[in-house]
Amino acid sequence: LIGPFKSKMQLSGKNSKQDFKMDLYIECKRTSTCWVFDHEHQNTIDEPLCNGTENVIDHYYKLFKGDKPEVGDRLCFFISTEKFPDSTSKLELLDSSDYGSNFVDNFSKMKVWLCPWLQGYFGFVPSRIYFKCELPFEGVSDEFVDDLMKDLNIKEGLFNINEIL
Repeated sequence: LIGPFKSKMQLSGKNSKQDFKMDLYIECKRTSTCWVFDHEHQNTIDEPLCNGTENVIDHYYKLFKGDKPEVGDRLCFFISTEKFPDSTSKLELLDSSDYGSNFVDNFSKMKVWLCPWLQGYFGFVPSRIYFKCELPFEGVSDEFVDDLMKDLNIKEGLFNINEIL
């Protein structure tokens, strides 16, 4: 783990139709200008997702949260070069150079630019990238627990609420 972000590599899963391998997991954090992530690959810290990519991530954040992201907001991405169950969308390669690669997001139809870090991670520039994005799990708020206890007419101290949740 580097900084406040989690990194997972080579996650595996199986469903009834296919086996799949998750290549990359990143948790992005919104700054005042773009989204950034940390990762163990090349000791990456605050790698910016910019040049239009921040607009696509903003788009997905707004779809999930119903509001524009603010500084400090987070969004998680599970990424693979192979199609996997429950993927949100896929990126299709448009062109590539030594300075980065341009993709189009299949769902939003917006352009995404990814820097050469991607090629260093995969060892090549993928022609397709499948991804699933989701909000990070934030846990259960104290307000939720209080409301639950009221709804269930439970008195504090009779049991450990975390055992129920």
